[in-house]
Amino acid sequence: MGKSIGVIFLSNKYADIQSILDIEKWQLIQDKLAMVTNMAIITVDYKGIPVTQHSRCSEFCEKIRSESKTNAICQKCDARGGIEAVRLNQNYIYRCHCNIIDAAIPIIIDDKYFGCVMVGQVLLKENNEDEYIEKIYKDSIEVLSDQNEMLYLYSKLPRLTLTRIKEILDLIDNIIKYIVEECIVKFKLFKDNQDMKQRLEEILDKDVVHNNISLDNGETKERVYDPTNRTNDILKPAIEYINENFDKKIILDDMANMCFITPGYFSKIFYKETGEKFSDYLTRLKIEKAKELLKTTNKTIQEIAIEVGFNDAGYFTRRFKSYEGIAPGHYRKISKSQSIKYEIIKEVQNNTTI
Repeated sequence: MGKSIGVIFLSNKYADIQSILDIEKWQLIQDKLAMVTNMAIITVDYKGIPVTQHSRCSEFCEKIRSESKTNAICQKCDARGGIEAVRLNQNYIYRCHCNIIDAAIPIIIDDKYFGCVMVGQVLLKENNEDEYIEKIYKDSIEVLSDQNEMLYLYSKLPRLTLTRIKEILDLIDNIIKYIVEECIVKFKLFKDNQDMKQRLEEILDKDVVHNNISLDNGETKERVYDPTNRTNDILKPAIEYINENFDKKIILDDMANMCFITPGYFSKIFYKETGEKFSDYLTRLKIEKAKELLKTTNKTIQEIAIEVGFNDAGYFTRRFKSYEGIAPGHYRKISKSQSIKYEIIKEVQNNTTI
């Protein structure tokens, strides 16, 4: 590029060229650029190894690269072109061993070289004696078997003026620069967001209240979770969802994602806020809903189990008994008995008042 891209930081996130360029998408852009510019393009990493397919490679160069000896020289030219572009910290135009015009556009971020976009496989449309273009590899090469065919393919190479070549390089340079800078901005926003979450987690760790609240008589009362409490804002989306969808299959990881925190941290602050593990809270909520149904409806145990999210009545009964100390059927009998006694007492009180 004309100048290295300056950024505030360079994280380990940027380990190689694939981390700053979406190669699959870049290949599509590269193919389009090659088509409209009439130039061949390929992108290589800092070692000179291609990370994209060649876009619009000429027949002449395909023939040259099909021979192992001349292909090795082509690779040396590419590598040397990239090195010179990095050394100069700018786009570098040169002649290859076949006297074809090529160029290297370096991708440099904070003085770190990630790779090059190699452009070229064209001939000059006019003689530019006023501007020297270095022939990057001057050793002689072996003559290919079919010279007539090679001369014909050589004559078919596109011809562009040097001014046009420079304009194309600037265009590709600016496109790459924009893509890379957008990638860095997005990563910086992501990093800032992660830092903000971490600071919020640290604040919550310090400010979260105790699991139990002491009463004046020295006894303790189980804390009732209040999703409207300011310290509980981070858990509020999950708690509201659980309360409204307790009969569905609810997974801890999904609830953590809903709150934009990790599952581990979700479990940690959930326990601190509710005094219960996530699974215990969910089960207790189901049991509380089941108790209401046992007291107010004549639905069967199986029907109630399914309604509160238990597929198996036997498992529901075992869980209910572990929480309440008695089976659901027994709980219903006691509740109804107490309800009848309450109604009798109420009626007696009303008659006495009269």
